[in-house]
Amino acid sequence: MERQSVEMQKIQTKILNLITDDKTLHNKTVFKNPQTLRLTKVGLRLLGKKYDKWVLDPPILSAGNLIQLLRKMRYPYYIDRKKMVLFTEQDAFLAKLAGTQGWLDGKD
Repeated sequence: MERQSVEMQKIQTKILNLITDDKTLHNKTVFKNPQTLRLTKVGLRLLGKKYDKWVLDPPILSAGNLIQLLRKMRYPYYIDRKKMVLFTEQDAFLAKLAGTQGWLDGKD
């Protein structure tokens, strides 16, 4: 678990370096926590300026769904009660095709 956390922090730092030159901006400003690629509103705004994004209806915000997202996502994402934003076309396509809840419940 410790190794996975270190790897996730490295990925977060690489993403942060890609989206901004602002060295005062920290991982915890852009990401919800060090173990996931879930973005904060600030992170969504920064990534949304540089990359394509797809806005979807969110699944119910439950612990189970958040754990499924944690396991499934290899790219940054944003989720709240009103919307889910994905930055990969493939994930967005599958989520639209099956519905976000069906996509989360499906196999990886």
